[in-house]
Amino acid sequence: MKVITLKFNYEFSRVYKRGRFAVGKYITVHSFKRPGGLKHNATAVPVDINRIGFCANKKHLGAVKRNQAKRLMREAYYQVASDIPLGNDIVFTLKTCEELPAYGDILKDMRKLLVRLHLIESEGNNDSSSDDKDDQVVSEVHIT
Repeated sequence: MKVITLKFNYEFSRVYKRGRFAVGKYITVHSFKRPGGLKHNATAVPVDINRIGFCANKKHLGAVKRNQAKRLMREAYYQVASDIPLGNDIVFTLKTCEELPAYGDILKDMRKLLVRLHLIESEGNNDSSSDDKDDQVVSEVHIT
């Protein structure tokens, strides 16, 4: 599956300002359901694709670790991409950390956050261990 990435600042800003987000232990997920007639440089953006972006904080990580973090998040996205409905712009951001989390931790956190954003269906794992203090509630921001 080919990944269509968000490349321009205004695309990321649209997702941050008009979309919903969920915060987990390792990553933050922002999602925006694209309307039908959205255009980029006078060209209509197809509604049958998902566009994604990956960000890593510069605060504690050097360039090598940031790229490694983005590769880990991209690989985790490939595992869940087939379950996500089409027509979304999604941004995955690694939270500030001293050490990179393991691939399994990123994948688990990503699945949990995508379920919370109602982008994928829960896999019957209704465990009551969601008492993490780092988790925050999904918020919606509507700016007109």
